[in-house]
Amino acid sequence: MSYRASMKLFVLALVIVAVAVGGCGRRKTQITPDLTSDATAGQSTGPETTTGAGLPNLEQEKLFFQQLAEAGTVYFAYDSSQLDPTAMETLKRNAEIIKQMPNSVIQIEGHCDERGTQQYNLALGERRALAVRDYLIRLGISGDRLVTISYGEEDPADPGHSESAWAKNRRAEFNRAN
Repeated sequence: MSYRASMKLFVLALVIVAVAVGGCGRRKTQITPDLTSDATAGQSTGPETTTGAGLPNLEQEKLFFQQLAEAGTVYFAYDSSQLDPTAMETLKRNAEIIKQMPNSVIQIEGHCDERGTQQYNLALGERRALAVRDYLIRLGISGDRLVTISYGEEDPADPGHSESAWAKNRRAEFNRAN
């Protein structure tokens, strides 16, 4: 084998290893400190008073979140983080529920359907959670009480592979810290 051919194989092997190692990271994202997203860039977020970059000043690793069963699920259109009128009505009801729990930290989970790459779906899930967070802040919920996480496609509500299943998976759900 010539030197040139062996170098090509070596470079190809390095690329394969880099891609494999890069794809082996954790799928869940950390709590998001940034409120800026495509859906919220340049928009006022209302009268929030947050510590740091929008995260509550508490030891989040020690929080245990459980589903906030009273809160409604917010659904999104395919490949979108925009809130439609139905989502806004759900969030208005959820804001009233959250206001009844003034000392609770609320976690907003962003989810996607299985279509798209892992990286894309994690980013889309994050944009969805941030859009929900921003709207709740506009409805009077302090940003100090709202944290976000994206699960991308990792935690489907419906494991099916049809449009009806995918529609159930494009969502934001709510948890409460105990």
